[in-house]
Amino acid sequence: MRHGATVRAALGAAVLAALTGLTAGCSEPPPPAATDVIDPGSPAPRPTPTPSQPPAPLSGAPVASEAVVARAAVAVPIRVTADTTPAGLAAADLIYQEYAESDSLHLTAVFHSRDAGKVGPVAEIRPVDVRTLAVLRPVVGYAGGPKNFLAQLTDSGLRGATPGQRRSAFPAGHASTAALRALAPAGGVGPPAIFDYATPGTPLASQGTAPASQLTVAAPGRPAQVWRYDAATSTWRGRVGKSTVAAASVIVLTMEYRTLTVRKPARREMPGAKVFGGGAATVVSGPVGAKANWRKPGQEAVCHVTDLAGDQVHPLPGTTWVVYAPSKAKVTVT
Repeated sequence: MRHGATVRAALGAAVLAALTGLTAGCSEPPPPAATDVIDPGSPAPRPTPTPSQPPAPLSGAPVASEAVVARAAVAVPIRVTADTTPAGLAAADLIYQEYAESDSLHLTAVFHSRDAGKVGPVAEIRPVDVRTLAVLRPVVGYAGGPKNFLAQLTDSGLRGATPGQRRSAFPAGHASTAALRALAPAGGVGPPAIFDYATPGTPLASQGTAPASQLTVAAPGRPAQVWRYDAATSTWRGRVGKSTVAAASVIVLTMEYRTLTVRKPARREMPGAKVFGGGAATVVSGPVGAKANWRKPGQEAVCHVTDLAGDQVHPLPGTTWVVYAPSKAKVTVT
């Protein structure tokens, strides 16, 4: 009998333990107020988006807004001699250079992404200005010109003003780009892109490139124009008149020149670049140079500069200086 009692006691203890476990497993959940909450921690901060800045069509550099992209460009012809100190060129997107008479240079400075309060000395209008600028549709500030040159400007449809017509746009004998832009018609559009500017990682050309530190343009009977690459500023620096100028890229277009004859008010002759057609080109941008070709079919056409494979060159964003070099000029890159 003692053995049976021992077995019954053991079975009772086992049943009690099982019932205790079931009771614990079937206990009611705690009320909502007592539910444990796990703190996930502070959320990771979201990065502040960087506003997208559209590129300026004439420089490839970012600008503040689409309003700047859409506004009209302004162009000012400037005549530079050895004794001239040109003003305002640092703000230009594009500068075109023609070799003029008496060892002078005729520059056509185009302003779009930035303004300059003082540009000059302002020169007369010339055929090279009309043929270069027609596709850009800028407002032109100029100092008159021969009758036949003025007729070409009128026929092109370009708007502009002289100091005699709009004195407020020419403070102290120089041009104000903001004041000239106010003459643009309402609802106009910005200029088209002239060059296919490089983005990070884009080479200047697909072939025909080489390291470059100096560009020399030696036109017959003229002092050589020398440009040197400045690694500290990533610009090409040269001498124009009494000033040192800088550009992100220098593009030399080799072309024919012809003699232009002016009969009124006094007879005079001057060289004129033949900017329609095509020919050889040399491009330096950053520490790289490239052989290229250029083609401009007509006045309303963009001048395309392509590498030896026929692809568009990709100059770095910034000011571009375009030299109209006579066909007999010697252009070297070292």
